Amino acid sequence: MGDLLSFDYIKLEIIIEKPNTMKGIAVQFNDIIRKQLKVFAAWLPITNNLKLGDYGIIAGGIFEPIGNIEQDFGVSFTGTSSPGSNIDFKSAGTKITKLSGGVKVNVIPAGAVDASVNLLFEKEASFFIKSPDILVSSIPNPNAIAKKLMAHPEWQNKYKVVYEVYFAREAVIISTIESNTEISFSGDVEALNNLQLGKAGLQLTAQKSTGLNIHGKEGVIGLGLFRIKNPLFGKPDIDVLRSVKKAASKAKS
Repeated sequence: MGDLLSFDYIKLEIIIEKPNTMKGIAVQFNDIIRKQLKVFAAWLPITNNLKLGDYGIIAGGIFEPIGNIEQDFGVSFTGTSSPGSNIDFKSAGTKITKLSGGVKVNVIPAGAVDASVNLLFEKEASFFIKSPDILVSSIPNPNAIAKKLMAHPEWQNKYKVVYEVYFAREAVIISTIESNTEISFSGDVEALNNLQLGKAGLQLTAQKSTGLNIHGKEGVIGLGLFRIKNPLFGKPDIDVLRSVKKAASKAKS
């Protein structure tokens, strides 16, 4: 992408949050997305309005938007889209069972009336995250964007810019609060057999309260971020933030 672009693994603060609080859930979710997709999590997942060109800060390990570079700094761009990835994650101790008429089966028979897929989360603060189709939109020329932002008198080095958006389709995102939580999906037999649990039209029943409970929707799940570095010596450059390391600090960045 040009001479300015470099990759950097930024240091994140160690966040000590109770796992069953919303802040704790956000930190856990971000950690999973970082490991699975190598980008920051979009918070709240799926239901947010995050988009290309948004800028903000990292607070508590989570990206907090402030505004958009087009509206606030007059820096325009044209985004591009490409097929992205998928995600199929479940926490350790999560069991998936297909049922027909209350009996465990390997394949649910066609036309079965009382068919379901059950998830049993043996541990508290567990996650199930699945999307078979994630579309990635991106700003193809972040170096050119960075040069314009650096020239603006109100730009601050602490800001991070969204240059990639990971848009998940047929998403299902569940987090548990208590151990031994059961979640049941019912409806279309073909979708159940294929474990397409984010398929629209499936019904979800939770035996206990959940932290996150999103299914049958589509939206932004991950964010690629860059920041602009202005060193004391040498040329300014761009860090593409991968956020895979942690260090002890609680300051906003």
